[in-house]
Amino acid sequence: MNGIHDIGGRHGLGPVIPEVNEPPFHAAWEGRMHGIAVACQVSGINNSPEHRSAVEQLPYATYLHNSYYENWVFAFEALLVRKGVVTSAELRRRASELSPVAMQDHPHEPTNLSEYASKLKAVLYRGAPQDRPISRRPKFQPGDPVRTLNLNSCRHSRLPGYVRDKTGVVALYHGAHCHAEAQAEGHGELPEHLYAVRFTAYSLWGPDAEAGAPTVCVDLFEDYLQAV
Repeated sequence: MNGIHDIGGRHGLGPVIPEVNEPPFHAAWEGRMHGIAVACQVSGINNSPEHRSAVEQLPYATYLHNSYYENWVFAFEALLVRKGVVTSAELRRRASELSPVAMQDHPHEPTNLSEYASKLKAVLYRGAPQDRPISRRPKFQPGDPVRTLNLNSCRHSRLPGYVRDKTGVVALYHGAHCHAEAQAEGHGELPEHLYAVRFTAYSLWGPDAEAGAPTVCVDLFEDYLQAV
């Protein structure tokens, strides 16, 4: 999707400066938001591509003004209202009832986890597999030169803007995985071959590419690629 979120590799935004000893969450509510997101997915309310798509659809000013997890909050409010899980009125009422003091401390893990809580913990720490069987053979193998399509989708896409219409080399075949675009659009699990494609910095940004970053690897679905 061509949105404000897709700013990787663009000029004029300055360097990425990592925070020294950055904690997983800067505030307790961020961890709770992460937990809510996992609970929604485990409960079958939404999937990760739907979550990402909801974030991508936020207004540009909102996206840039918010912190990372604030965008999660805004996205899930819209997502859960759209799916009929809650109403906007219920969200406003609940927000007015909450005390900021109650959200200052990180919750402690219960001594005896329920079966559902154990499943949530497993997903939090290990994730959930997305590889799926597929009868169609892969078109490409490691070492094959490929070129990305120049796709400007108005929907969710896993093809970053800075690698569109660029030439690279297949570095690794991941197998078939659930296609994120299909999941984001509510079409279920449609497996597609997935590859790690290696691009030189020169092929992406030309002679002015940043020194010290000779290659970039991007995981791309087969329908984003064509043979060279």
